[in-house]
Amino acid sequence: MDWPAILLLGLVQGITEWIPVSSKTQDTIVYLSFLDGDPALVVPILLYLHLGTFFAAILYFRSDLREMASELLKRPRDLRLHAGGRPGFLTIALLCTGLIGIPLLLLEQRFFPSMDGDLIFLLMGAGLVLTGFLLFYQKGARLRGREEVTWRDGILTGILQGFSVLPGISRAGTSTTGLIWRGFEGESSFHLSFLLSIPTVLLAEMVFYLGGGLLSFPLAEGLALALASFIFGYITIDIVLRVVKRVNLAYVCLVMGLLIIAVSLAGAG
Repeated sequence: MDWPAILLLGLVQGITEWIPVSSKTQDTIVYLSFLDGDPALVVPILLYLHLGTFFAAILYFRSDLREMASELLKRPRDLRLHAGGRPGFLTIALLCTGLIGIPLLLLEQRFFPSMDGDLIFLLMGAGLVLTGFLLFYQKGARLRGREEVTWRDGILTGILQGFSVLPGISRAGTSTTGLIWRGFEGESSFHLSFLLSIPTVLLAEMVFYLGGGLLSFPLAEGLALALASFIFGYITIDIVLRVVKRVNLAYVCLVMGLLIIAVSLAGAG
């Protein structure tokens, strides 16, 4: 694979990982349709690309991760899932993602090869559009900040994120939707969603690595893909968070909802 192809795939992954479109779907389309790639190499390419944005998220949220580690080391009893805190939120969200995602993945692979989540995504998009309109009529309503997150918020967020194992469903879109529906303001919803991507992608990478996915692709090219997606991902995550921090959440919901609806209709077509 040459450098223009590597940079293009890294750019696509770096952008789509943080917005409510399926990054795995966009990466696959670009690789197979525009780069005339080998379908047998799609899985390892996706793994390396997601590895890059995984490390981009770790670097970007290094302060959050240090804080959580410090809190847990100082107060080990906080490992129990008390009412507040990001550790509890991340743990419950990841657990609920697995409870929904793993059975769906097994059902899709065994019984429904053509199963997709377009209808689910369409309903989520419609829900976000409705949420946007409601927010316009609730000016002054208090929205929650990320410091108020609890393990209870991880239930809905994780359940929705579990559906992202289906073709065309976005991890960022599902998790952000869950957080918005839980009453978080825009920047906090995206912030927590991106933070949740760290353990989620780590778990997925471990599963596929044990299955030999990463080993079926040249290491040098794989690392180049990871580096490209890392660079573009780190740049774009900051841009997305800066934008949503300055925009009314009602507009964020409307834009996200319409984008999700468009993606679901395009997939259904």
